[in-house]
Amino acid sequence: MTKRVFITGATGFVGSNLIRKLIEENYEVHILTRALAAPWRIKDILPKLKVHQGDLRKFKELEKIIRLIKPAGIFHLAVSNIFSGITASNKDVILDNLLGTTNLIEAAADIDYDFFINTGSFLEYGVKSKPIKESDSSEPPEIYSITKLAAEHYARSVAKLRNKPIVTLRLFTPFGPSMQPGRLVYEIITKALKNEDISLTSPAVSRDLIYIKDIMDIYLIVASRAKDFPGETFNAGSGKLTTIGGLVNLVIKETSSTSAVKWGSHHGASYDSAMCVADMTKTYANLAWHPKYSLEKGIKETIEWYKNHL
Repeated sequence: MTKRVFITGATGFVGSNLIRKLIEENYEVHILTRALAAPWRIKDILPKLKVHQGDLRKFKELEKIIRLIKPAGIFHLAVSNIFSGITASNKDVILDNLLGTTNLIEAAADIDYDFFINTGSFLEYGVKSKPIKESDSSEPPEIYSITKLAAEHYARSVAKLRNKPIVTLRLFTPFGPSMQPGRLVYEIITKALKNEDISLTSPAVSRDLIYIKDIMDIYLIVASRAKDFPGETFNAGSGKLTTIGGLVNLVIKETSSTSAVKWGSHHGASYDSAMCVADMTKTYANLAWHPKYSLEKGIKETIEWYKNHL
């Protein structure tokens, strides 16, 4: 029997890649999209999807859709944010990230789903000076991460109180084909391919970069194990620290680019630090998952994709 799933954030970077993976695995995929959503990432696979027009902010509308579908699983990836070139008002961020998540959880309250995967962010932790564990204190620095953390707390409380298989994956920095402009890896690769100057903040700033195909695998593994971990949060990163200096050097090498790197010509983010890396101990101990892609292999695949899509 084909498993029926419901996905929010389907037209985004992570969501669109997840949809492709689910189709490969023969899932019946239902997606929620707004009228103004840009479907360019999934245009070629739209005939294989069940598309529902709706808004996470509108509870009754959402509840009607969920009751109609009766999904066996829910992947919640929709977000509104205010960084990396994407703009939204604080009110919109609160409505989308917090109200949208609580509405989705409550709209599915009477559905006997096998899993509900909520997507969190490493930004919820704030700046740390050592590898980041799920048990570390949360110090979100801006409205996006504040609302993501609040939504995660709500999801956890519902999971514990109602014994619902809701699990949160805190993504670190996914990269790969179909990233949007403004993302760090996108900007470095596309400028390198065009031999344009690359404006960056500091070579010492770090990220935990995780290839998108590895992220797809962990979503599916958590989907199969969610009933074992109601209310739990798992880091989804590579567990390896990469400096921006190291990243740009790798990209320039792989592209044979003549781009000049302009250090200090780009304003840093509130969460920038020299120590941004996931402690993956809990994830590795509980889930049958480890990243398959090295940074080098993931970057090579991403570069090849952008060579054909610029």
